[in-house]
Amino acid sequence: MKIIPPNMPIPASDRAFNYGDGVFTTMCICNGRAELLSFHLSRLLHDATAIGLVIDTSAIKNAILKEIANNSPESGSVDEKYVLKIHVSGGEGGRGYSRNEQNPPVVRLTKHEYPSHYNVLYSTGLKLICAQTALAIQPILAGVKHVNRLEQVLIKREVSLANVDDAIVCDTQGNVIESSAGNIFFFTNNMWCTPSLHGSGVNGVVRQCLLEAFEKNNIPYEIGQFTTDEIKCAECVVVTNALMKVMPVKSVRFDNDQSTSFPVMAEQIQSISDLLSSRLQQLSYDLGEVESARQGFATSLEKEIR
Repeated sequence: MKIIPPNMPIPASDRAFNYGDGVFTTMCICNGRAELLSFHLSRLLHDATAIGLVIDTSAIKNAILKEIANNSPESGSVDEKYVLKIHVSGGEGGRGYSRNEQNPPVVRLTKHEYPSHYNVLYSTGLKLICAQTALAIQPILAGVKHVNRLEQVLIKREVSLANVDDAIVCDTQGNVIESSAGNIFFFTNNMWCTPSLHGSGVNGVVRQCLLEAFEKNNIPYEIGQFTTDEIKCAECVVVTNALMKVMPVKSVRFDNDQSTSFPVMAEQIQSISDLLSSRLQQLSYDLGEVESARQGFATSLEKEIR
């Protein structure tokens, strides 16, 4: 594995560029702190292993901390909140789809602005549609945040044409999986529910953190197969990811073009947001936890497959 600077040109033989052969994670850096760092590192390790790439999470962690230090007040350049993307490519070359095992995976860190419009959406809520584009079912890649995001590109095109914020996305069997930008939770029958990722979708770090917190605090929840009809009957709905954390949904336009409204300031949403905030404060960033966290990611997906 080698870590390269963000300004280094991407070679034409790069496998992520040619085949989508790679994985990535996108984290929020807030006041010099990498939020959910152990979850991000464990996901990178799990996902890289899933597609046969060997990476060194210790070296990646050091690169992240160095990037944060370069953005410290002492360096003369500081942003209170920004986005750091860690991109792992399968390396260069190889014949056709086959990798050249002599060429190591390539890691690149890039810094981006934090989406400022999120602050408005917390109070207004997301407007969603139900995407026509369905996710293919591939259990081997289920849960993995791989670089090949063509399905999401098509979904985002639908979102843009409909002039909404995001979309509920189903698999080819009609099961709700996620939104284009995050995982979905909905509250019904006195419990939080989230779709199983047994065949497709991304196992988001906030999703995993919340499920772990539900377990620790004996909060009822269900991971299962759900349809859009069940979401239509929910008391409230949220979308989660590492940048927006817990974002309320204001409305969903279902297939009949009728919009169903949901409360943005529901007590249950405040409760789950507070739970996540508390968990963020409790988390230790000890790298020794990464392997056990990776096992947690794998175990949670195995449970969903069963």
